[in-house]
Amino acid sequence: MSDHHFEGHFPEEAEQNEIGGPVLFALMILGTIVLLIWAAS
Repeated sequence: MSDHHFEGHFPEEAEQNEIGGPVLFALMILGTIVLLIWAAS
Protein backbone atom coordinates (compact mmCIF):
# COMPACT_ATOMS: atom_id res chain seq x y z
CA MET A 1 0.00 0.00 0.00
CA SER A 2 2.75 2.46 0.95
CA ASP A 3 4.62 1.75 -2.31
CA HIS A 4 1.52 2.59 -4.34
CA HIS A 5 1.04 5.81 -2.36
CA PHE A 6 4.60 6.88 -3.14
CA GLU A 7 4.90 5.95 -6.82
CA GLY A 8 1.32 6.14 -8.08
CA HIS A 9 0.49 9.80 -7.45
CA PHE A 10 2.64 12.02 -9.69
CA PRO A 11 5.18 9.94 -11.64
CA GLU A 12 5.79 12.73 -14.17
CA GLU A 13 6.36 15.31 -11.45
CA ALA A 14 8.76 12.98 -9.65
CA GLU A 15 10.81 12.56 -12.84
CA GLN A 16 10.87 16.33 -13.40
CA ASN A 17 12.09 16.90 -9.83
CA GLU A 18 14.92 14.37 -10.28
CA ILE A 19 16.10 16.19 -13.41
CA GLY A 20 15.17 19.70 -12.26
CA GLY A 21 17.29 19.68 -9.08
CA PRO A 22 20.72 19.25 -10.73
CA VAL A 23 19.76 21.49 -13.67
CA LEU A 24 18.69 24.30 -11.34
CA PHE A 25 21.91 23.85 -9.36
CA ALA A 26 24.01 24.00 -12.55
CA LEU A 27 22.16 27.13 -13.72
CA MET A 28 22.82 28.80 -10.37
CA ILE A 29 26.53 27.96 -10.62
CA LEU A 30 26.68 29.26 -14.21
CA GLY A 31 24.89 32.44 -13.19
CA THR A 32 27.34 32.97 -10.32
CA ILE A 33 30.32 32.48 -12.65
CA VAL A 34 28.87 34.93 -15.18
CA LEU A 35 28.28 37.49 -12.42
CA LEU A 36 31.81 37.05 -11.11
CA ILE A 37 33.31 37.49 -14.58
CA TRP A 38 31.10 40.55 -15.21
CA ALA A 39 32.02 42.06 -11.84
CA ALA A 40 35.75 41.45 -12.41
CA SER A 41 35.86 43.03 -15.88
